[in-house]
Amino acid sequence: MRQVTVVFLASVILSACASDAHIYPGLFGQRVVGNENYVTVSNVWNEMDALPLADRHCAQYGKSARFTHMEGNRAIYDCVNR
Repeated sequence: MRQVTVVFLASVILSACASDAHIYPGLFGQRVVGNENYVTVSNVWNEMDALPLADRHCAQYGKSARFTHMEGNRAIYDCVNR
């Protein structure tokens, strides 16, 4: 049991610095899915928290993210020309 607890605590601590797609502390990060026209950021509380991830995605195509709406815990953005 002690080993399980140690492994669990280590994974929690390491998950905080594992990826910049983790905007909240915890085991589960954000999922960024889209193409050159839109992007969806899942597992977010509001559109402002997801905006940096959406902007980073759209910047790959020389575009900026423009918020359209929330669907539950997903923020949806259009990628628009700058």
